[in-house]
Amino acid sequence: MYTNTAGIRLPAASQADRSIAKASKGHCTAHVILGSDNGRRFQAESHLELRTLFVVNDLPGVAQIKEQVLFEWCEGASHKKHYFDIIAVFVDGRKIAFTVKPEVRLLSGKFLAEMQDVTRHALDAGFCDEVRLVTERDIDPISENNARQLAAVRELDSEADRIALKTVSELSGALSLRDLTVRTGLNEKGYRALLRLVRDHHLRPVNHEIINPKTLVNKMEVVQ
Repeated sequence: MYTNTAGIRLPAASQADRSIAKASKGHCTAHVILGSDNGRRFQAESHLELRTLFVVNDLPGVAQIKEQVLFEWCEGASHKKHYFDIIAVFVDGRKIAFTVKPEVRLLSGKFLAEMQDVTRHALDAGFCDEVRLVTERDIDPISENNARQLAAVRELDSEADRIALKTVSELSGALSLRDLTVRTGLNEKGYRALLRLVRDHHLRPVNHEIINPKTLVNKMEVVQ
């Protein structure tokens, strides 16, 4: 039995307001670790929710995300509630609620009518600033692929991250991730550290493409 736990850091627990089913015969259920370093555990009640979690987690300006978030309101004598699949809080203070549904579930119009009512109450109550409905058509495969790559390098490496940041601070114009990696002198550790800078929006790809060593990047902002 493995007993050496030195240096092992578990992810923080999910902050969801409800737990999803452990398994389902009708659809996918999943758990994923997102965030920085040891990260936090998130749960998804469908494959589309999982894909959306990756993409929302990688949106510029996102400070915090939470899944399965409870919203409650009263309508006459009735007490009602709705669980938003994802809530994203941005650094500028905006709070966007995401509802995820496959397009086939929208055909009857019933769910759309329900969400119009939920949205009206959520906005009136100041629960969020915006409600977005996400279907499979809204997921860009390139953005999703990149978000998954960037989520996979969450574990920090203080020395590599320091050297990568210094290397990028000296960058003028665009350079490939491969050439920047060579400048760090750290091989794969340097490449992963550079991907973390892309994740944190210090670096940005010049072209909308799946990130790879040949991807040209430039500074998105002045790196301190």
